[in-house]
Amino acid sequence: SILKDKDITMINIWGTFCPPCIEEMPDLAKLSASLPENAQIIGILCDVSLNDKSALQDAKSIVSKAGTNYPCLLLNDSLTDYLSQFMYVPTTIFVDSEGNQIGEPVVGADFNAYTAHLQKVIGDWTKN
Repeated sequence: SILKDKDITMINIWGTFCPPCIEEMPDLAKLSASLPENAQIIGILCDVSLNDKSALQDAKSIVSKAGTNYPCLLLNDSLTDYLSQFMYVPTTIFVDSEGNQIGEPVVGADFNAYTAHLQKVIGDWTKN
């Protein structure tokens, strides 16, 4: 349901142990703020579940310090199964309103590739 009202969703899979993941988060927040209504960014945290209180506190601190303004989902059984197909973080995928993947995943922090993927679907959007 989180995807249904957007033409494109950028899903950034990241980990608390990953310096490149954390370093790109302020730029992703800026990108998120510049997106039109039909696009969004969602983070999925690959190494923290709701039951791990200590790791959850660390993740909240990272998200807060980075100024993250988009939702970051925590692991549950279905997300754990879904993430098993990805070997590295950060990995970013793009999906349509039905969850169908658009294009190839972007492995590594590659802001230019992110904006190129978004531009293909959004059309007249330009990042600020």
